[in-house]
Amino acid sequence: MALVSMTGFGRSRGRLSDQLGASVVVRSVNHRYLDIQIRTNLREEAPEVEAVVRSVVSDRFQRGRVTAQLNLERHNAAPVDVVVNVEAVRDVLEQLARIDMPENTTGSLGLGDVLAVPGLVSVTAPETIFEDDELAALKKVTAEAVGEAVEMRVAEGTRLGRQIESELAELTAFVDWFEPRMPDMRQRILERTKERVEALVGSAVATVDPERVVQEAALIADRADVAEEVVRLRSHLETFSERLRAGGTIGRTLDFLCQEIHRELNTLGSKCRELGVAERIVDAKAAAERVREQVQNLE
Repeated sequence: MALVSMTGFGRSRGRLSDQLGASVVVRSVNHRYLDIQIRTNLREEAPEVEAVVRSVVSDRFQRGRVTAQLNLERHNAAPVDVVVNVEAVRDVLEQLARIDMPENTTGSLGLGDVLAVPGLVSVTAPETIFEDDELAALKKVTAEAVGEAVEMRVAEGTRLGRQIESELAELTAFVDWFEPRMPDMRQRILERTKERVEALVGSAVATVDPERVVQEAALIADRADVAEEVVRLRSHLETFSERLRAGGTIGRTLDFLCQEIHRELNTLGSKCRELGVAERIVDAKAAAERVREQVQNLE
C-alpha cells in the first residue's frame, strides 16, 4: 500500500440539473483525527447536501482536517416573492404630507424613498429543495474533487517516504558505528573510574583492598552499560522500516515508534559522554527529530 500524506487539494465543477450547477473545493492538512468541515454559499441550512459531501470525504480520508467548500450556481434566476405593506406605505405618505418642510429644503421625497423604510417591503426567495438526481450529481462532483485531493496526498506521501528512508539510513548507520565500540567504551569507563577512586583515596591507597576498588569501578561501569538500549533502538528502527514499507494508514504507529527511538537516544546521551560519541548522538537525535516531523504529516 502507498504512503499517504494528510496534505492535499482538489477541485471539481459540474451541472446538477438544468437549474443548478456546483463547484467543490477540497483542502486537507494534518490533524490527529479526521475532522471534516463543510461550507456552502447557501443562506439556508441544507443537511442533505452536507450529508452527501461528508459521506464522500469520510469514505476516502482516514485522518486530517478536511475543508470542503461547496458553491451552488443557478443557471436561471430564481423567482422571488415580493410583498409590499400597502397600508403602511399609505400611512407613511400621509404623515410626510402633514410635515411643513423648510423653504430652503431642496428636492422632494419620492415613492422610492418611502419603500426604503425597513419593514415596508419584504423579498423572499424560495427554499432550495434538492431532488434525488441533483444529490446524485453532487456526489459525483464531490468524488471528483476528493479523488484529485487523494492523488496529491499519495504523491506527497511518496515524497515523504523517500525523505524518511534517508533519515532512517542515517540512524541505522549510527547504530552500526556505535555497537562495535561498546566494549572499548566500557573498558575505558572502568579504567577511568579506578583512577578516580585511587585519586580520592590518596595516600591511603596501600590500605585499600584492590579487589574492592575493582568491584566498585565495575558497578559504576555496569550502570553506564547501554547494551540493552542499543538492542531496543535497533529493534525500533527495524520495525519502523517494516511498517514504512508496508504503507497504508500508519502515521500514528510511526509517531509512537519515533517516541521510543527518542527515548533510547536520550538514554544513550545521558550514559555515554565519551569524546566523539556525544557529537554522534546529537546528530542521531537531529535525524530522529526530522523523521518525527515528517511522520506527523502521514495519514
